[in-house]
Amino acid sequence: MQKLYTKTSKFYIGFYIFFIFGAAMGDYKVLNAALGALPKVVSAGAVGLALMYILWSGNLKNFKVFYRFALLFSSIVVGIIICSILIWIIDLQSLSYIIKGTSKVSYQLLNIAIVLCAVYMFEEKAATYTFFGIAGANIVIILIGAATTGIGGAVSDMIANITSFGASDVITNSKFIRAIEIHDITFVMGVYVVYYLFFCPQEKYRYIYAGIALFLFFAGLKRIAFLSLLIAVMFTLLCFLLSAKGKIRLLLFTSVSIVAFCYFYIIIIQNGTFSRFCIEHEIELNGREKIYDYISNFYEVSPSYGGKGYEFCVQLLKSMHNTKDQVVDITAVHNDILKMYVEMGFWGFLFWITGYYILQTHWYISRCGEKVAVCFMSINIYMLFTYLTDNTMFYYWSSMVIRMIPMSFFFSPIKESPLRSDNPLYLNNFDRWRLKKRKAEAENQKKPKMILQ
Repeated sequence: MQKLYTKTSKFYIGFYIFFIFGAAMGDYKVLNAALGALPKVVSAGAVGLALMYILWSGNLKNFKVFYRFALLFSSIVVGIIICSILIWIIDLQSLSYIIKGTSKVSYQLLNIAIVLCAVYMFEEKAATYTFFGIAGANIVIILIGAATTGIGGAVSDMIANITSFGASDVITNSKFIRAIEIHDITFVMGVYVVYYLFFCPQEKYRYIYAGIALFLFFAGLKRIAFLSLLIAVMFTLLCFLLSAKGKIRLLLFTSVSIVAFCYFYIIIIQNGTFSRFCIEHEIELNGREKIYDYISNFYEVSPSYGGKGYEFCVQLLKSMHNTKDQVVDITAVHNDILKMYVEMGFWGFLFWITGYYILQTHWYISRCGEKVAVCFMSINIYMLFTYLTDNTMFYYWSSMVIRMIPMSFFFSPIKESPLRSDNPLYLNNFDRWRLKKRKAEAENQKKPKMILQ
């Protein structure tokens, strides 16, 4: 019997996109208020699809590759859980508190399973099919919002939001903008802009997809995401100008610099320098600086600081909600770097951030090659700058795509945009430079340790 190949099967592709679309519709504020995170469970249908295909076909192609990616992704999550449990035990926290905190981060294991199953079924197309589902839901949410306010009003409100660069008064006074302000999906669109512009040369409609992602990115405009996108694009362009060895040196230097930068960032928050700088330069933080200053009473920047355990900051802010101690009317820290330090402690934070940025970067370079490592670092630089003032680190869709995109790119048979000819006589000056650069790089490129079957 002929096997139904998932990569080209309309059945598998259609159902996968439907599952992602259905889960992403849960980010619509009306559904989110009624059902919370429940719609995310729909995306687990991807795991069911993959299991059905495995049981039917017995195809375990590239099993070792998937096993290594699974260890890479899950080790970070498991490390956070173990570190938190040790802190909770030392602090004599109740079993119910430990179970609740563990469950808060354990859902990331489902996220990882979906990533692995999607790439198993669709290989390099997994990221694009996921984009179809998420972007489709985003467009439907925009259309629903436009239906309630009128197309003319929706367009004018969107223009006002973009031209004012996401000013608070514009968002507050626009029912349409508030309806389509779906944080997680908006941040994800920035990741896809980087991906489609630089990392999928085999995708025929890549620039159309990049345009759609950019439109949706601006529709739900987040100011920190705009700055993050510019930095990620500049970093990627710089990498493309370097040789293979130059890329590797820059990647390793960047990964170490991120660790140093994050500790410096925590220090200036703890001593109040960050808040004073924002106030003096009239940088609007919407009350975030009050949260940062309040939380600074609960930690210190010192090797002796042991941490409070995962979800401490959220529980702290929730416990003072609607009390005389309430700082601002939000219960999220809006600073993932600070949150991770407060909860993991000095050494737990060091192990986490070193593992995530330095060790993972080295793993991608050695196992997948420097091109995939550049993809990994580019989208993670984008996400890093959103961590500074937002809660994106464990957002469902953000976590999914920053794992899926480098893995999909690794499975891509084509890592560079094709030239029109290998004969310099038929190329323009820029393409001649590209051809010369590729020939010079050929011997210096890092050959991946993992080989696809």
